[in-house]
Amino acid sequence: MAPDFNNKTISTLAKRAAYLCSNPDCRTQTVGPNEDPNKSTVIGEAAHIYGARPRSKRYVSIMTDVARANITNGVWLCRNCHKLIDTDYQKFSSDILFAWREEHEKYISSELGNATDKIRQEQLSSQLSEFKNYPPLVRRIIIDKPIGWEYKLTVELMRYLNDPILRKIEDLKDGLYIKFQEHIDEEEMTDWISQRMKESGKLVPPMVGLIDKLNKSWGAPGEEGDLKEIHHICCLIRDNLELIVSHEEKIYSTNVPERYERILELLKNLLGSQAEKLKKIPNRLEEIISYIDNDDKKVLKDLEGKEEMVVFEVPENWEKNFNKELKKLNISIGNPATESGCFSFLLLGIVSGSLIFFL
Repeated sequence: MAPDFNNKTISTLAKRAAYLCSNPDCRTQTVGPNEDPNKSTVIGEAAHIYGARPRSKRYVSIMTDVARANITNGVWLCRNCHKLIDTDYQKFSSDILFAWREEHEKYISSELGNATDKIRQEQLSSQLSEFKNYPPLVRRIIIDKPIGWEYKLTVELMRYLNDPILRKIEDLKDGLYIKFQEHIDEEEMTDWISQRMKESGKLVPPMVGLIDKLNKSWGAPGEEGDLKEIHHICCLIRDNLELIVSHEEKIYSTNVPERYERILELLKNLLGSQAEKLKKIPNRLEEIISYIDNDDKKVLKDLEGKEEMVVFEVPENWEKNFNKELKKLNISIGNPATESGCFSFLLLGIVSGSLIFFL
């Protein structure tokens, strides 16, 4: 699919802007009469907020062409302002353009809308207040609610909320930062190992329940999802990831007697490596959304009933190696795999064009 807006999207952007330029310092009329009585003259254009193609202004490489062509990425401008934002693109950032569109639609609703329109705008403003510190694209998805908005919102929320935490896991693993060092004496080691294993065992199961809740928050096929619930669950996933990071920091920041160093190395990144698998969810969601946006019935039909696993499990041979070290140290703490909690799995699939995580 090309990243260009289709005629329907262009027409909708123009009408939502009441054919006025969305630049609050301009707001010039962009449609008028033509010498031909059967035609009108339009000097407005649907401008891309994030650039449509490489080397375009404000281009973001990780976006899909489907996302670039979506109405959430557009703003209605007169030709002069369209030229202006692409000439001085550093001044007119994507955040500014998102704000222009949002404020302009408020203005149109206030000036031209009836009493009911104004009430709806007030309700929307109240709803958006919870997302005032979020990326503008999140707010735009909530306002526009395009087809599949539940999944698009989940993608943006998971990336915004989780990426900084997942980056901390990478940085910790690469030795780029460390917390205050704690030394554990020989006589404390058995309890320390047992505590770390029990902690990890409590951190994984909630993630499985959260993914189930996320699936339900999207609504049944043909039904609208629950915005508040989607946001709530995404925040809980973030909170659980923060606990996993805290757990990993505790392990990376511990000094142990020399003969326990192999145990320490096996514990490092045990949960972090599983948490990083969550990156797959928004990536795969985005891929399937593109099929829905393109109404690719053949691909969607092929995907129906297929399951794709995102497995939370201990690395290969980890349990064997861990038990071997425990035996050397004459330590018994039960089943390491069960204690660690790394035994759950998530399944990603599609049913009748609707995304579903099977548990």
